Amino acid sequence: MKGSKKFSENCLPIADKRRNVASYYLPLVFIIALMWLVPISFQNNIKSAFAYAQIPIYAASVQLENLRSAFFKGTLAKRDLITFCENLMRENVALQLKVATLPENISSIAKSEQEYRIGNFMVKPARVIRRDIASWTNELIVDVGTNHGVAEGMGVISQNYVVGRIKSVHAKTSVVELISSPQFRMVVHAREDGSRFPIVFSGNGHNFFSQATGIATNIPTEIVSDGEPISFVTSELSGAFPKNISVGFIKSPGEHGGRFFSSDVILNNDLLSKLYQVAILINLGD
Repeated sequence: MKGSKKFSENCLPIADKRRNVASYYLPLVFIIALMWLVPISFQNNIKSAFAYAQIPIYAASVQLENLRSAFFKGTLAKRDLITFCENLMRENVALQLKVATLPENISSIAKSEQEYRIGNFMVKPARVIRRDIASWTNELIVDVGTNHGVAEGMGVISQNYVVGRIKSVHAKTSVVELISSPQFRMVVHAREDGSRFPIVFSGNGHNFFSQATGIATNIPTEIVSDGEPISFVTSELSGAFPKNISVGFIKSPGEHGGRFFSSDVILNNDLLSKLYQVAILINLGD
């Protein structure tokens, strides 16, 4: 009976098969058409809720990757583990020989790294030690604080990109407000603007499936040149960053009426979602 039933279904006319297939897609088409009738504000709320729903998924993927790496090492054969440890020992000995032949000792090298400067700012390395799921797109915690000379309002960078600003500080840790946070504000300049007109930048949220964005306001129309991209960099007017640290860019400004206009700014999404090491900028003054 089962065989004959399957045979009879396969022998249906082609028009009937197409009708059955089309009926499967009718609910999907109906839902898509219904979305166009939903108010824009409700659609934006749905998008925002979906973006925040991605946060635990991304955090879980990071944990799974760490577990996969640990499981891979734990399942290595004893012979492979011995070879792996021997290679590490050889690399360690080679590094010790390099250190012994250096003209300076380790303490002086560490001191020179800690005193690395960008203009009037001393660069203080910091490691990201925590990111809560509830505030993943807005802030993170680093392992330096007042004991290391860090104070509220100091700028934070990574790979010559702005990461954010110190929001609150404790003895050994600090909270960094990310540049993508809607509460983040700073003064920037357009790299293409020789007169260095001050432009206001603010965060505009962070979506893991698209690039993080911000909003630039008070952009002078005279810097727009035939739809060419506009790059935004830090301004010394902010007091927390040296000049010319990359903030983001506008792909194609287009045409705008009036003397000033506003536009979305694309940030470095990969940098913000995969931060492990940052640098705190300590202003040394003149």
